[in-house]
Amino acid sequence: MPSFIPLNRWQARWRAFCHPIDPERAELLRARWASLPRELKTPNQLSGRHLTHCGFITGASYCSFRCTHCYLPSNANRVPMPSLAEVKEQIDANRRFQGPGGGLQITGGDVVDAYWRSGRQEELTEIVRYSVQSGLVPMLMTHGQTLLEHPAFLERLVCEGGLRQVAVHIDITQVGRHGFPADSIRTEADLNPLRDAFTHLVLEVREKTGLPLELAHNCTVTGRNIDFIAELVRWFLAEPGRTQIWRNLSFLPEANTGRTTFSENPVSPNLVWQKICDGVGQSLEGHAFMGGHPDCNRGATLLMSRRSGTVMALLPSKAETQQLLAAFLDKIGALSTITTDGDPNLTGCSTLLPWRLAGALAQNPFLAVRAFVHFVGLLCDGSIPSDFLFALLLGQAHTINIGTHNFMHASLVAAADRDPVVRARLDACVFKGAVKNRKSGEWEAVPMCAMNEGGWSQLYAERLGIADRQSSVEPND
Repeated sequence: MPSFIPLNRWQARWRAFCHPIDPERAELLRARWASLPRELKTPNQLSGRHLTHCGFITGASYCSFRCTHCYLPSNANRVPMPSLAEVKEQIDANRRFQGPGGGLQITGGDVVDAYWRSGRQEELTEIVRYSVQSGLVPMLMTHGQTLLEHPAFLERLVCEGGLRQVAVHIDITQVGRHGFPADSIRTEADLNPLRDAFTHLVLEVREKTGLPLELAHNCTVTGRNIDFIAELVRWFLAEPGRTQIWRNLSFLPEANTGRTTFSENPVSPNLVWQKICDGVGQSLEGHAFMGGHPDCNRGATLLMSRRSGTVMALLPSKAETQQLLAAFLDKIGALSTITTDGDPNLTGCSTLLPWRLAGALAQNPFLAVRAFVHFVGLLCDGSIPSDFLFALLLGQAHTINIGTHNFMHASLVAAADRDPVVRARLDACVFKGAVKNRKSGEWEAVPMCAMNEGGWSQLYAERLGIADRQSSVEPND
């Protein structure tokens, strides 16, 4: 029996090498590319060449927090939870839109909070497990308080459900977190002990289970905390081990939607990006690659050397590098770069990404040679410092994604038919969930901004109406 698992592991790696790009995924990407507005079909566009979009489910809406910047309607806590069958139907629809390896956010309100308090923990485990078995990569969206107080629940989600990614929202707009009363929080640094607690939690889960688990950090940015963003970025980057756990740092400028208490002087996405660059200590190119519309997303991938604790932009801002990136997207863009999607049937199986990448380059030898020559050139001209080369060769380097996601105000989305820019942003959206059309009964991929504008209210009104009708029906004798 001990020799069986390694054999299967090598078989999985060989399959990844021989078939690095899934044909279903490639076909969905071609259809997505055809649907993009013409002006967004740029050489560095990821949508339609690397991803269709990130999906989400419209899950349980309950949340114990009372945050000042919440996108959900005021009645969210009164809405009944969807049944397991309904959620599975949503997962299936998301899988059809995204293909294998697509990211799926398990969200609604705080789903961990909701399922724990209702005593339906097994159901959430099954939702995660079903997502994994469907070929998607689920990410649990949460404020994390329940997981912090009940770590065994997280272990169960990891071991039994196959959960590998959790996004934790932490910032000073939150109200209701135990041990961190809102009126005592003055700066984002006041919440760093909380962030450390999550870091230690994941380390403990990894040690106990032997399984990979990564965190993403979400932070709403307002006039109250804009001056603390650079310091927060520096805090994350100060310890290499910290960013081995927190692999994605996302900063969200406030949007006037839901029950948000909107600021009189809201921060701009440009200012948020500048604060991020200040924190990194480098002027980063936020559109080296484009995810949908440039007004929606801006980001960069950093490479950290654990030898020196320093970071650099993974993609140097050179014209030749950008041209090579465009060639990669054109030839092997459909390659899945998910790092936590080892074969779910093989316990402890590490990522298959290196094997997929090696297979894709083997099938495109000219591109492989071009990439190697360009890499050597970057080494020779100092664009890649020697420390990073040694860190890469010794396996002492890792990546961190950092960026902004700029949700639209509800009033803008409502006027989309009269505003071509807003229309283009919705058409190119890379954050869409499968929602059933109430009139046709067909499943549609709906942008989150459209949900924030009115979709959540309509959905919750429907769920409340169904619950009212069911409660009014007398049981049969």
